[in-house]
Amino acid sequence: MTPNPETRFLTALAQAATQELGEAHPLTRAAITAADDPTPEPGLAVRQALDLLPADIRDRLLAQTHKTMREDISAIWSLLPGAAQAGGMH
Repeated sequence: MTPNPETRFLTALAQAATQELGEAHPLTRAAITAADDPTPEPGLAVRQALDLLPADIRDRLLAQTHKTMREDISAIWSLLPGAAQAGGMH
């Protein structure tokens, strides 16, 4: 099953943050936690960690996150009604 868009976003953000900032950075840890925990608090921690970054780093991370999501064809395909059904349009 493909994760929902919010989980996909947080996972992609965690990957980008790991590459740019390292595994121990608060944003990386917050994004990993939020991807596994749908309650509001972890998501708020991600937002706060993003807000603390310099604008150029934040913009670069979000651009990479969106690129990762945009290029995930399997996730896009899974959101199209009827696309994954046998005999659906190809």
